[in-house]
Amino acid sequence: MLQRKAYSRLKDWKENGRKPLLVYGQRQTGKTFIIESFAKENYSGYVYADLSKDSEFRSIFEDHSLSIDSIMLSIRTLRSLGSADLSDTLFFFDEIQDCDAAFSALKLFASDGRYKVIASGSMLGIKINGKESKERMGVLAPMGYVEPYVMRSLDFEEFLWSQGVPDESIEEVRRCIKARSPIPEAILGRFCDLFRRYMIVGGMPAAVEAYNGNRETYAEAMKVQEGILSLVGHDINRYNSGTGIVKTMECFESIPGQLSKTNKRFHYSEVGKDKAGSRKSASVYGGNLLWIKNAGYGNFVHGLNQISLPLAGQRKPDLFKVYMSDTGLLTCMYGEGAAIAIHSSDYAYNLGALTENIVANGLVKSGFDVFYYQKNNGDGRMEIDFVIEVPSGAMAIEVKSGKRRDSPSIAKVGEVFKVSHRVKLENSNIFVDRDGIVHMPLFAASFMDSFEEKPSFLK
Repeated sequence: MLQRKAYSRLKDWKENGRKPLLVYGQRQTGKTFIIESFAKENYSGYVYADLSKDSEFRSIFEDHSLSIDSIMLSIRTLRSLGSADLSDTLFFFDEIQDCDAAFSALKLFASDGRYKVIASGSMLGIKINGKESKERMGVLAPMGYVEPYVMRSLDFEEFLWSQGVPDESIEEVRRCIKARSPIPEAILGRFCDLFRRYMIVGGMPAAVEAYNGNRETYAEAMKVQEGILSLVGHDINRYNSGTGIVKTMECFESIPGQLSKTNKRFHYSEVGKDKAGSRKSASVYGGNLLWIKNAGYGNFVHGLNQISLPLAGQRKPDLFKVYMSDTGLLTCMYGEGAAIAIHSSDYAYNLGALTENIVANGLVKSGFDVFYYQKNNGDGRMEIDFVIEVPSGAMAIEVKSGKRRDSPSIAKVGEVFKVSHRVKLENSNIFVDRDGIVHMPLFAASFMDSFEEKPSFLK
């Protein structure tokens, strides 16, 4: 069993949670497996229902005169629970997006407070954030009555655990990042090697377990990735209709090509066979791209008007890059040549898109809202790959995938904007140069939450 941070989150909810827990995120990230394991190991009783398949269980919630007592009486009857004490029983409603009434009933469970409930679903992001939830599902209003938790694929630290790396080594890396001091060479070399493997394998649990079965080859992991990518098509067909199926698939399949461009900004006009103007294409494809975001398949990184705090206040809503939420899947989409280049550190191969993607993944999984800044003309022209907000202010991040080290934008960003830190992620150890730029290995993006401590009142 893979060690997951989600398990600790579930245990914290068991001890401190007062509302149902709503677990959602990209398909195949291990939500059902980890919740079931948690339930069996931490509760004396466990009731599971897959609401995408169990029509009888769905019918429990379809009576519009529902009360918690009537719901529980029906559950007791269906599952032959008799008059058993259910105070130490976990109720797990899986794929809850397929039962509107059950989703709405989470509000009743929250208000009642007697039962521990976890709801989960891969398409919950569509229900919560999508246009569908606003127009068709007016009865659904549980969001203030649940604790939402987005479960993603394995981050790099979890991948290190799966490869037998001791916690002490990870803590040493975190200490060095915080202290801006060099990482011991043996640890640095091992982490760099595993980071390249992580770029190929990614963090989807089934792919990681396939790789762990034979670490001499990526073949089995890539077969799993191909299967997961085929499930994306299945979801698009199931949760879209008519021409929306084609348009959503076109948006998804365009992501590798969009990221291979020089500036990597997503252009609607690059989607589909008939290249229209960007404004026309945005009106045609905007909703379909939003579906990809809400389904958890893409991380959207928005541009900034300027680098000033709060960064969210400078966000450009119509200017963004779309990174795949799992870099292993992106590598698979590029093909075997990309995997070969990553494994052999072939700098002649353009790995810029994959490198930026895995850095974006690392920052997102570390809990940051991620932005970028670009100005193409006039005074102050520059392009900053990523901008995040740390406790002391704004951090500008430059990413270098190859041997070239020149970075004019990161060198001058402090002359134009007030930034607290300038960081260059590259193939190097940690050091601070004479201009105050902090150089770090690429994998440091996955531990950037260690760069500074939060103030005590935020811990």
